Parts: sequence; C-alpha cells; structure tokens
Amino acid sequence: MEAKQSKLEKLKGQNPFRVPEGYMEGLTSQIMNSIPENMPKRESKVFSLNERIRPLLYLAAVFIGFIFLFRMFIIPATPKSDTSQGESVLVRESDMSNEDEEYLEYLQQEYNRNLLTVSLEYID
Repeated sequence: MEAKQSKLEKLKGQNPFRVPEGYMEGLTSQIMNSIPENMPKRESKVFSLNERIRPLLYLAAVFIGFIFLFRMFIIPATPKSDTSQGESVLVRESDMSNEDEEYLEYLQQEYNRNLLTVSLEYID
C-alpha cells in the first residue's frame, strides 16, 4: 500500500498522459489519405403508400380503442326504462291534475317574468 502511495506522490502535479513523438506532424496527411476521393452516393429509400399510411392507421386504432375503453369503464351504463318499449315520455294533459296545471302556470309566469327582467337589463 505504501508503494502505491509513493507512486501517487511522484505523479502529483504532473500530467501522466503524453502524446507520442511525431504523432501530430503526420496526423493531418494520414486522415486526408484515408478519405476516398469520390464519396459513393447513398441511394434514397422510396417509401410506398402503404408504409406511409400504416403508422396513421395504427394511431387511429389506438384512439378508437381508448374511446371504447372510456365508454366501457368511465361512462356508467344507463338502465333501461319502460320508455324503451315505445311509450311516450311526454305528459298528457288528461293525466295532469289541477295542482299540476297550477304549478305549470306558475312556472310559465316566473319564466316570463325572468325573461322580461333580463331583457330590460340589456336595454338599460
């Protein structure tokens, strides 16, 4: 261990890495000689229409899959009601009682009153 410490002490403050003698003098000419005169031209690859459209089709399939998963797990299923058998949801006038008619008249009057108030605010 002491021998390693003494070697480290000797190298302290010095650069242990050296370039061989004459290496830099011939380096430029060696690199230029290794480069060919005429570089071969690379042929460009021609993509077919199928190869261009395929990633878009995959992307569309992923989005459709997400939509189905969203509808299946996130949006709760609506329970089927009796109206699915062709019955009308609208209330018939014959089914309404006097209280219902009075309530509908009250709602109509309130709606008209609020509508008038809102339209007068816009005029001012």
